[in-house]
Amino acid sequence: MVVEELLFPSHLWHFQHPNLQVCGLLAQHVLALERQDPVGLEVTNQGGWHSSTNLLQDPVLADLLYWIAACCQGAVHDWGWDLDKATPTFNNAWAMVNRAGHSTRAHLHPNSVFSGVVYLQVPAGAGAIVFLDPRAGAQMLVPPLRAGAAENRQGRIRRLPQVGELLLFPSWLWHEVEPSTQEEPRIAISFNIGMRPTGTA
Repeated sequence: MVVEELLFPSHLWHFQHPNLQVCGLLAQHVLALERQDPVGLEVTNQGGWHSSTNLLQDPVLADLLYWIAACCQGAVHDWGWDLDKATPTFNNAWAMVNRAGHSTRAHLHPNSVFSGVVYLQVPAGAGAIVFLDPRAGAQMLVPPLRAGAAENRQGRIRRLPQVGELLLFPSWLWHEVEPSTQEEPRIAISFNIGMRPTGTA
């Protein structure tokens, strides 16, 4: 008898916003923010526009952030989080706008528990998000694989986002964004979730 078990799996949660029209309106709001501050920040983005990280204070995004928080409750439960000892809390949030040739280099999010991204506008060819195998040494020696072998054996898992989709993952999971081939903007809101000891202000 052969028994196989998976050790140290990486979670990736998917949620879908119920109103794509709202996503379109929020995409236009992000473009207005870009016009107000066209330089933005340079963090892990290679080209493209990265907003300030203080969008938690943006009243236009309040309902979206409320929806994100509600979605995160499922992940909190799956993770086995003891809410009697620590409460999930937003650390920060920011917007990203990518056009032709823009990408994001591989990175993770220190000092957070969960990270995520909501896609507000995604033209075809806008660039996939790619999750990288976080296990040190997993790609040290890889045998030739049969056609159709599991994608995760190769250390890179691509996901083509959809409008209104929320992807949530552990903040230690390395990820990157492939270059866009479209001048039409790919617009997303990203965020980090941290924790606060229960009973503290």
